[in-house]
Amino acid sequence: MADPDTLSVLQRKTGAGQPAPDIPRLSATGALGNALRRAGQDVANVLIAAQPIDQGKAVLDEVLGDLPDRALLCLVEGPDSSFGLAVLDQNLMAGLVEAQTIGKVSATAAADRAPTRTDAAICADFVDRMLECFEVEAHGAQLDIAPQVSGYRYALPIMDPDVISLTLANVHYHMFRAELDLAGGAKQGVLTVILPCEAPARAKHGHATDRDTPELTVADVAMTCRAELRAILHQVHLPVTDVANLDVGMTIPVPLQALGQVALLDADDRVVTTCRLGRMQGQRAVRIGPAAPPHAAPEMSEPAILGSVASAEDAMPTPAEQTDIPAS
Repeated sequence: MADPDTLSVLQRKTGAGQPAPDIPRLSATGALGNALRRAGQDVANVLIAAQPIDQGKAVLDEVLGDLPDRALLCLVEGPDSSFGLAVLDQNLMAGLVEAQTIGKVSATAAADRAPTRTDAAICADFVDRMLECFEVEAHGAQLDIAPQVSGYRYALPIMDPDVISLTLANVHYHMFRAELDLAGGAKQGVLTVILPCEAPARAKHGHATDRDTPELTVADVAMTCRAELRAILHQVHLPVTDVANLDVGMTIPVPLQALGQVALLDADDRVVTTCRLGRMQGQRAVRIGPAAPPHAAPEMSEPAILGSVASAEDAMPTPAEQTDIPAS
């Protein structure tokens, strides 16, 4: 009788009794690739295939030099108010927007335009889900990098690349660059994920953080961002010939009522509010307030001459000379 422990020929051919083959350990780039596929399906219902992902380390100055033009820059916030960056190039941003608005990714080339806050709002969930899945994958594979990629979530868009250097410390960052294929080749885009190798707050202040040391918040970072506003005192319409003949010393008529009706415009040339013109510490300043003209300003049929092009500073009334014009 045959030994029951003896394997049959068929069993040996099928590999029974052989040691299980070694399963390659998941790498950090593999974990990110899995996270991208999962985020694409969960958020945008789009198939995302990641090509080999590049991983490296770089300081912030090196990172800024490699940013693609007109990319969507997403600030991500992690534990202890540490900050990183998720950068979506135009094609990736366009593909995600299309998938979530019209339900498919078109093969049409992405428009060469700057990203908007609407684009950022649409892509925010994808960035969030990608970071969450990356964290789960890294912990599941027990990667050494897991603690450094954990807890990060989308915070806010950065519309001006110059703000990045004011927000992120110039320390070493983990940098992942993934070339992505969307919807079976409809679009190819690039995602760059930048996360600090250590807490930026400690590196920035040069010592370990103390419990009594206030931590940075998103609000603190937002307050360092530059907001450009333009103040328009008065608009004068002149013939082209008169404009061409303008010279130093010539005077431009400005109605006195204009001092209390200064228009404050945002970067898109939209009027945010009106304010009054005055002085503060010897400098021109505007005060946000009612749009009413100065009380002492009479109704005038002819415009008042405030000064010449060369001596406008001397022509400005001071608070002492005209009490209804605020000093601040």
